[in-house]
Amino acid sequence: MRPRADLAIAPVYLLTMLAFTALIVPVATTWVRSDVDPIVGIVILTGQILVFYLIATHTERAPRIVPLVAATLLNAFLMGVVAMSVQLSLLEGGRQVRATVAVVYDGHSGPPDYDLAVDGDPIPGRLSAWPGDGTGAPGDEVVVVQDRKGLADPRLPEILAEDLEGDVRILILPIVGILAALCLAAVWPSRRRRTEGFTAGGYRAGSR
Repeated sequence: MRPRADLAIAPVYLLTMLAFTALIVPVATTWVRSDVDPIVGIVILTGQILVFYLIATHTERAPRIVPLVAATLLNAFLMGVVAMSVQLSLLEGGRQVRATVAVVYDGHSGPPDYDLAVDGDPIPGRLSAWPGDGTGAPGDEVVVVQDRKGLADPRLPEILAEDLEGDVRILILPIVGILAALCLAAVWPSRRRRTEGFTAGGYRAGSR
């Protein structure tokens, strides 16, 4: 494979990462259980690594491992940013409602989660925080922001305001730019071609 053809592999790696990152969107809007989302994210990231392996084994020059691993780790962070951005975008246009605690789930190592209802109708998702760092009980009332499509977990208005102030959505484009640079570094055409049993000096491996 010629050097210029090597560079053409960089967009393949980048598009692969972006495609797997896009899978986070339905996860963030379908799996309203926040304790399950990380597991699904790990499965998606594992699939991306397997595709990277297939691409690397079918190119004439092996990619540089360090920038490719760095890109994979950074893309895992991007997946989290996308998940948070989707939730934030949905709640930004949401409405405030006064809800009643229906079920309290023990948080074990953290604060409890809450199933909420409005006028007896359950709200999709779970509330993961209580005003004033306290805890609620069944029958307690709380004001939350609910997205109109019911795709995001409800959130306390004050927490949503803090999240909007430190908007993670501005990180998406810079991260994609860094990923593109790392993919380019991984395939920059100064690498040696793969050899079938020959060293760079032209001797068959193990012949001495």
